Amino acid sequence: MQMILNSLIIDNIRSYEHEEVEFPRGISLFEGDIGSGKSTVLMAIEFALFGLGSQKAESLLSKKYDSGSVILDFSVDGERYEIKRTLLRKSSGVNQDPKNSWIKIAGEKELLSPSELKQRVLQVLKFNEPADPKAESKIFRYAIFTPQEAMKEVLFDSRRRLETIRKAFGIEDYSIAHSNAKEVLSEIKTKSAILKERFSDITQLESEIAESKRMISELESEISQNEKENAILKIDESKKVLELKELQSRNNDLVKLESKKENLQEKIEAGKSRIDAIEQEFADYEIELKEDNDKLEKLLEIKKPETAKKIPEIIKEIKKFQEISDRLIKLKSEKDSLSNDISRLKEKFGEKIDSELKSMQSALDDLQGEKESLVKFADEIVEKLDKVKEQQVQKQTLKESIEKEIAKFSQLGNACPTCKQEITQDHHHSLVDEKEKEVEALKMELKSITDSFFESNSKSKEIQEKLEAYEKEIAEIQKIIPGIEEYNSKSSRLQQLDIKSLEKEFQDSKFNGRNPVEYYTELKDDLMKFENVTDQIKQIVESKQKVERTIQNHQKEVDEILSQISEREAELEQIRKELESFGDSGSNVSVKESELDALRRKIIENSSRIAASAENLKNQTEKINQNESKIIQSRKWESKYKKFDQFQQWLEAFFIPTISQIEKQVLLSILQNFNETYRRWYSILVEDPTKESRIDEDFTPIVNQDGYDQEIGYLSGGEKTSIALAYRLTLNSLMRKETESMKSNLLILDEPTDGFSKNQLGKIREVLDELKSEQIILVSHEKELEAYVDNIFQISKQDGISKVSRSN
Repeated sequence: MQMILNSLIIDNIRSYEHEEVEFPRGISLFEGDIGSGKSTVLMAIEFALFGLGSQKAESLLSKKYDSGSVILDFSVDGERYEIKRTLLRKSSGVNQDPKNSWIKIAGEKELLSPSELKQRVLQVLKFNEPADPKAESKIFRYAIFTPQEAMKEVLFDSRRRLETIRKAFGIEDYSIAHSNAKEVLSEIKTKSAILKERFSDITQLESEIAESKRMISELESEISQNEKENAILKIDESKKVLELKELQSRNNDLVKLESKKENLQEKIEAGKSRIDAIEQEFADYEIELKEDNDKLEKLLEIKKPETAKKIPEIIKEIKKFQEISDRLIKLKSEKDSLSNDISRLKEKFGEKIDSELKSMQSALDDLQGEKESLVKFADEIVEKLDKVKEQQVQKQTLKESIEKEIAKFSQLGNACPTCKQEITQDHHHSLVDEKEKEVEALKMELKSITDSFFESNSKSKEIQEKLEAYEKEIAEIQKIIPGIEEYNSKSSRLQQLDIKSLEKEFQDSKFNGRNPVEYYTELKDDLMKFENVTDQIKQIVESKQKVERTIQNHQKEVDEILSQISEREAELEQIRKELESFGDSGSNVSVKESELDALRRKIIENSSRIAASAENLKNQTEKINQNESKIIQSRKWESKYKKFDQFQQWLEAFFIPTISQIEKQVLLSILQNFNETYRRWYSILVEDPTKESRIDEDFTPIVNQDGYDQEIGYLSGGEKTSIALAYRLTLNSLMRKETESMKSNLLILDEPTDGFSKNQLGKIREVLDELKSEQIILVSHEKELEAYVDNIFQISKQDGISKVSRSN
């Protein structure tokens, strides 16, 4: 698997706001001061590929922003990939944003959750390891990039060191298997104890089966005896049933007649009750008819309004005039508002309000033009004043200089202090006079300059006063112009308001001076009242007809009921005569029923004893079956217990000791290769004939000097770094050999020379040549490494923001 980094885009990650980095082939050095942001570039690469791992999202996202992202472009075996991960700050904390995480393969973007994204990257890189989102990639950490501080921690922590070696070379499975085997052994012991308890009751179950068989024999004898007795009782029951049926047949005839008698009496009473109810309904109907007649007379007095319009047409007229009324009210309100605003503007601006807007605007433009000319002139005067001041200072300085020279000439003796020649009296006077003339000329020039300064200053004040006057006048015009515009606009609107034509529509003679809305509303109410009366009259007439029909039907019903009552009374008299002939047959049936009930109770009691014995027999049979089933199951538990006991003995005596021995042998095999590779890297990095280093059985680097072992903690910083780098390169080399999917031509070294001397730094070129990787990325603050690399990137931080720039 050939992996190459192409580019990285960082947005709002730690100290970076926005940075784009193109990764070239060859050896690239990212250098900068401590804390400039070098390690962040490496963290961003690992975050893009594998997610947070053990990193905290809060430490990656910039404190100043609520979101940040990393986009990494890389190639694997010639295929190009692009991956993006985003961090989002919410009230609950900082987490990856699943809506903005994706991978682009062959130009096709695929949206994935953070965990799915890691799984896809592992597939692309062909890393055979679990896609745990909370863990770093083991292969990437040991074959491509290991933070230097993490490597140093491994050197001083024996437990973590062995754990790292196991993870790096995939032999942690032995440790896991050893631990899992102990857990399984514990479970087997627990299970064996439970199984042993489950087959401990076999003897008791066999004893219970024998007792159940004895009880079954006794119950079968008891059931046989009770069944014989029951057969005799049932023969007697059959005789008594036949006798009872004869008595009941005669008694049934009596019951039928009694029932028929009661039925006739009920029907006669029901007929009489119905006649009473109908007579009451007749009285109610007479009252209802009288009330309907009174209502009808009152309703007929209501007349239809004099109009040809229908209710929908009247409603339409009401709506039309209501809209006109609303519009009229709105226009009147607007008219009053406009009139008030116009009066206010006239009062505020006076006669100026009638000025033409164009003339006012023209005057304003003229004033602004004059103002600009004066400002320009004022600037020229200020510039001139500055020059005059400068000339004044120069002339004054020159004048003071000449006056000092005159004073020096006056103090000179007869000899020149420079050439030692004699100075004559005439020559002395000529020198002084010449200088004094220069002073007088400068005084005249200074006076002229001073006069020019005061004149220019006076003009500057005069111009400033004019500018203030212009600004005041411009401000007044600027206040008036909006008022004129508002006045003209509102006056024009006032003239456009058409109120009279709307008022004219309300003054039609047909409304008799009333409001049209009120007129049509009253007309609509009267018309609706008339139409409602017509419907009520129709309902009353229909109700009367219905009542009259009901009265006729009820009269027919009364006649039919009276006829039926007469027939049923005659039939009832005939039934009374027949009942007198039956005598006291009901008491004989009761005696016979009592005898039969007593016999049946005996049969039921006997049957209950048989059922109870049968149920007990069934229970004992079931108990035997259950106990036999339990014995079979217990035999199975006993067999299973024996198997578990065998497993327990195999794990304790063979498997667990064997796993430990295999792990030890594998570690020794790795240790030999590890030691050889480590010693080669150490010999390249450390050229001290008095010292050598090796790896002991715990994979601890041991330094020996002059035959004595030294603890790593007492070595210098450069020596510790050399050992850590040698250890790191050993892991990298062996991992790339051991891992079939990791024949990578990419290597990242984080601060590999921290604490190196200049002599040790010179060894880095040899190390880089030995690595033979197509792309190597170094991160360091050592400028001496520039001589050994192909590409240099400078990382700097200003105002808390990191920047990356490439040096040619």
